[in-house]
Amino acid sequence: MATRRVYVIWTHPLFHESVRLLLNHPDVEWLGATADHVAARIQITSLQPDIIIMEEREDGGVLAEVLEILEASSSDVRVFQLSLAGNELSVYHCERQTMGQAEDLLHLILTC
Repeated sequence: MATRRVYVIWTHPLFHESVRLLLNHPDVEWLGATADHVAARIQITSLQPDIIIMEEREDGGVLAEVLEILEASSSDVRVFQLSLAGNELSVYHCERQTMGQAEDLLHLILTC
């Protein structure tokens, strides 16, 4: 199984810490994380992750940011948008799923 290189964009520290714990797996390489969307675009362009996990903002608006990230990335990156409020996960370039368990995120990252 190939190692997945992951970058996280978060709003709440609990989201960041929880995702970090969930992705503690030998086949996941944690590239970095930030709450600053401008810094995230710069780091993503430099690091070229396979997967970007974004915490859905309370106002629900991240689609424009996702498109900017996808356009700035030269690799075949997948963007996962997580909503902890509704157990929802949107995957850009893959599919949309509702997660039932925390481990579903790790499974999706390793198999997507």
